[in-house]
Amino acid sequence: MNGPGDSGVSPGRASGLPGVALDDREHVCVFYRGSEERDAVLAAFFGAGYAEGDKCLCIADDHDGEAVAARLDPTRSSAPDQLTVLPSTAYLTDGRFRPDETFERWDALVGGYADGGYRRIRAAGDLSWFLRRHRAGAGTGAGPLLEYEALCNRLVQRRPATIFCLYDLDLLDAGLLPGVLAHHPAALAQGILFRRPWPIGERPGGAGEALLLANQLLVGARTPAEVDALLDGVRRAVLDPASRPGPAAERFLRALDGLAAPHRRTLALEGEFAARAAAGAAGGVAATAAADALAAELARALLEGSPVGADDLARARALGVDVDVPFRAVVVRPAADRAALAGRGIRLASARPGETALLLPDAPGLDAALAGLGRAVGVGRAGTGAAAAARSYAEARQAAGFAAGLGRPVVRHDDLGLLSLLADGGDPSALRALVAEWLGPLLAHDGRRRPKLVPTLAAWLDAGAAQQDCADALGVHVSTLKYRLGRIGDILGRDLASPGVRFQLQVALAARRTLDALEHDPHSWQGD
Repeated sequence: MNGPGDSGVSPGRASGLPGVALDDREHVCVFYRGSEERDAVLAAFFGAGYAEGDKCLCIADDHDGEAVAARLDPTRSSAPDQLTVLPSTAYLTDGRFRPDETFERWDALVGGYADGGYRRIRAAGDLSWFLRRHRAGAGTGAGPLLEYEALCNRLVQRRPATIFCLYDLDLLDAGLLPGVLAHHPAALAQGILFRRPWPIGERPGGAGEALLLANQLLVGARTPAEVDALLDGVRRAVLDPASRPGPAAERFLRALDGLAAPHRRTLALEGEFAARAAAGAAGGVAATAAADALAAELARALLEGSPVGADDLARARALGVDVDVPFRAVVVRPAADRAALAGRGIRLASARPGETALLLPDAPGLDAALAGLGRAVGVGRAGTGAAAAARSYAEARQAAGFAAGLGRPVVRHDDLGLLSLLADGGDPSALRALVAEWLGPLLAHDGRRRPKLVPTLAAWLDAGAAQQDCADALGVHVSTLKYRLGRIGDILGRDLASPGVRFQLQVALAARRTLDALEHDPHSWQGD
């Protein structure tokens, strides 16, 4: 097993995944939870393939191939026919799973792609259909699955292919884990690539790597029973069940149990919160109000940077935010309705004067989840560790001010760029002087006459001084745009053809937007 970027092989190709290097011929089991995580991994993996000219093949847990393709290639980066999506029924022959026949199909398919001119093939297959059958007791046990995985090892030896076998941990019977690992040279879990040998005694540092793998697999476990089953699966994968554990193995087992303790405690707290909610539903609103008050108190402590203990962090995990995993602060203005937040599963929130501050996991689709909560929503940068909450909160407040000033529903601090730098720069009087020097005459013109020319200048600069693009954006003829630009140059007494002048005007426009935003958030200058 290996940490991020430590692949143990020469990095023959870009994986698309940060810190993960892949060889040209790989067979990797990918552990994930839920469709969003799966699609994010595949979009990155295939996205790198589009750029490198690789053939990309996905056997999907979805019969809508077009919808799958849209998720795996959202920017339409692939060439025609570069991405092929097949349904999971492609694993079957006459409705039955026969691993040797499936292997023959895959071998012919991949071989055809190679003969057709593709130097490398990236393939991914979602095994959720098998996991559901196995869980329901409808299959013939683990034998066919493990036979199939052994044949995939033969396939990557014969063909220039990298195969991702996808296992949803929410469906996986942990009893399959030892066999699944044993039949894969590599495993990917929560962004970290691990490599065999899996037994901890067969390599230096094996115990530490096994503990890290266990930690990655436990993220998102839903019940204490699932935690225990996954731990048992890891034990059987990395220790010889036929041998009595020696001192090193005993230390590993104690460490493994200690690793699981926070997960068990978090799940116990989740049960406690659920019980309180049930009590509130059964006995009135008092218990629910008390739970909300505790959550708000914890959110306030994190947002203000107050010291928090291990129990507080466990309670935060129970409320949906693990500070060891990237998270963000969010500010909603005006203050959001508590019921609206609860309806979206947002529990770690604190009401402030005129706003509500939230802490949420950094996940795909975050902006969509926040839509409609308020007129202006600001999102701070992602971070880890309790101390990151206060920093992200300050950024979220600044971003919310810009959202109000720019008339946009959601603004991320990550996207502010120069605007953030200007807002952090000190006395706003310096910004006003800059605006007056470079835009004053044009602002005075717009206050008296029409058409207003500042929007034209901003659109032209945003278009990179491309006249046709700007004219299209404004809905005017190019000749009209040229006339307006001539008037702008005359009013300002500046040569718009000069790159230096255009840069200074962009800075001045950014300063003006910053001042507009700060008028909606005076605390950005004065503090709380």
